[in-house]
Amino acid sequence: MFKICPNCGAHNLVTANFCVKCGTNLADVAVAQEQADTASHTAPAEKPATSSASQSAAPISAAKEAVKDETANSVSTTATQSTAANPSQTPHKPATSTATASTNTNTNSGAENSQTVAQTPAAPKQPNPTVEAGKQYAGSYWRYLVDSIKHPAQIDQSYHPYFGFTSLAITIISLALTIALRVSSTLSSLPGGVANIVLSTFIKLFVMVAILAVAIIAIYYLAIRGILGDRRRNFLEFTTAYAFHANWMVFFSLFTLLMQIVGLINVGSAMLLTLLVALSLGLFLLAGPYMLFTAQPTNQFDKIYAYLIASALLFLVFMVVGMLGLSSIISSLYQGINDIGRSFNY
Repeated sequence: MFKICPNCGAHNLVTANFCVKCGTNLADVAVAQEQADTASHTAPAEKPATSSASQSAAPISAAKEAVKDETANSVSTTATQSTAANPSQTPHKPATSTATASTNTNTNSGAENSQTVAQTPAAPKQPNPTVEAGKQYAGSYWRYLVDSIKHPAQIDQSYHPYFGFTSLAITIISLALTIALRVSSTLSSLPGGVANIVLSTFIKLFVMVAILAVAIIAIYYLAIRGILGDRRRNFLEFTTAYAFHANWMVFFSLFTLLMQIVGLINVGSAMLLTLLVALSLGLFLLAGPYMLFTAQPTNQFDKIYAYLIASALLFLVFMVVGMLGLSSIISSLYQGINDIGRSFNY
């Protein structure tokens, strides 16, 4: 006699309380005889065995599928890493399609860029910095002239330090051109040698006048700065202030040049032009004493004595420059007259 395990079908002793194979509780299992074992318990034994095999096969199949999935994932990951590490092993067809797509994208982008460039208007031409600076300088200088004409005795602001030399240059060049045009029209019938002598004489006279103008400003500058101790301005600023008080000479000289160019100079107009030149020269000579007596001295030296010292220096300068310049001019004229006499003797 024995006990058949209802779970696994194993044969156990009659006295067994648990299955020796699977450990199932056998307390309620009836004792079977050996003769009826094969006939009566074949089917029940096979059924639990089949059920147990199915139940044990299911976890095994699931485990196998998990192992397959993990293996597939591992293989895929390894392939991806290998492809990233060795780009040369990448299949050629996807690379070709990618390159083609990139080329198409670049082509489209280039076409769009060309259309954008074609549609974008051309940038405006940048102005020339030199021209703009010249325009700004001319505008500022014009305001300087207007202010000096309205109030020639009062300077309310500071101006560009080169405005003074600009006024002197315009005045001297305008007068020089006026005289040159007048002389050239007068000497047009004279021989070439005489015309050359007159031209060289005119150039020497022009240089002498320019040197005297700068010397006058320099002497008054030294008297105000060195003797009176007024150090508010440097030489360029002092020249600009000096010309501010005498800027009428700029308009007079330009008016004279215009009259000569138009051809309106006759006996009456010559007298008018001479008067204008005399007024310009007078304003220029009076600007120095005016600046000296309106200076702000920092010592106790009297302004009258400073003016006398400046006048004495001016006298010396005029003598030296005049003697040198006039002697050169006279020698040129004398040489020209001798050349003309020789030409007539021949």
